[in-house]
Amino acid sequence: MGNDVTHQYFFYGTLSYPPLLARVLGRMPDMKPAYLDGYDPHVARQNGADLPFPILVKTPDGGTPGVLIETLTPQEDERLRIYEDGFGLHGVDVFLDGIEGPVPARVFLPDTDQWTPGDAWHLSDWCEHWGDIATEAAGDLIAALGQMAPRQAMARGPQMLLRAASRLRAQHIGQTAQRRFHASPQDVVVEDIAIPYAKFFAVEEYRLRHRKFSGTMSAPLERAVFVSGDAAVMLPYDPVRDRVLLIEQFRPGPLARGDHNPWLLEAIAGRIDPGETPEQAALREGAEEAGVVIDRLVAAPDFYPSPGAKSEYVYCYIGIADLPDGAAQAGGLEDEGEDIRPHLISFDELMALVDSGELNNGPALICAFALLRARADLRAQAATSPSK
Repeated sequence: MGNDVTHQYFFYGTLSYPPLLARVLGRMPDMKPAYLDGYDPHVARQNGADLPFPILVKTPDGGTPGVLIETLTPQEDERLRIYEDGFGLHGVDVFLDGIEGPVPARVFLPDTDQWTPGDAWHLSDWCEHWGDIATEAAGDLIAALGQMAPRQAMARGPQMLLRAASRLRAQHIGQTAQRRFHASPQDVVVEDIAIPYAKFFAVEEYRLRHRKFSGTMSAPLERAVFVSGDAAVMLPYDPVRDRVLLIEQFRPGPLARGDHNPWLLEAIAGRIDPGETPEQAALREGAEEAGVVIDRLVAAPDFYPSPGAKSEYVYCYIGIADLPDGAAQAGGLEDEGEDIRPHLISFDELMALVDSGELNNGPALICAFALLRARADLRAQAATSPSK
């Protein structure tokens, strides 16, 4: 590459995962196994950390395996520095097989004043749980750099991880189109994507063409999508007492619509964190929002709440639980501004709320109708359970 060659880099952490490095740089560079003496990698710990990564801890007998990237263009170097924004760049000597003596390289190191070492960090474990999500999110970050300042793009890191995890789930939903159109990748052509708004949520504007039922392609269409992560919803149900738990909280959506009473009755719900399954999210939210312990989850229908404008996908469950009087407690996370009141009500009261229209949000209604369908079986199972 001649004069375009920049410094060599040693990667010992997440960027030593080839798919992630290729997504950041835009190509797959040559990677040589390398070794750094005197350090052990440990999981970096800090409250609010979104994506696990390692920090190096000096250890006399330690050693850190990694990879050496020998050549980068200035453009690739810039993308790499933006991706590692906030980490200091330091010089180290590393060792390569078949080469006598140390080789100078640069390495990105986090500020140790902000992070404390946790358990030992292993690339294989990280790849299993986070590799695909981190790679997807890196693609979003690189794409966003063309439309917003680097610091603004980096600030959206947690939201990009949510988006990446949602995209991966969408690819593995496993739904088979029987009556619907059988889509292939060539049936939608995205000509341009713009991001006019990107904070806690994002708005993406698409210019696209899609296959029509006649077999021809549509004219270019402009569509806007409100982008958020996937969510998990759970309706706790006690089949012995035949009662459910609803929660009540303030919601800005009804307020913006003009509803004079923006406090809604709902099922327990929350966004699915990156690296978390929908089932894990439902159980976590049950503890956070109402302090309830769920014995098991029964899957209810999953759905897109508003596919004409939103990317969100909702996973629904009925949570089998023991719900005596006083079982639920006021909950919510104070740092997220949540103020939640629980309501223990009978199944008949639940259906009365559905009929009156007071229970008027989609996820809760889906769960209520799912319970209506499954209730007899769930009660029969509880009646014959050895623990009852």
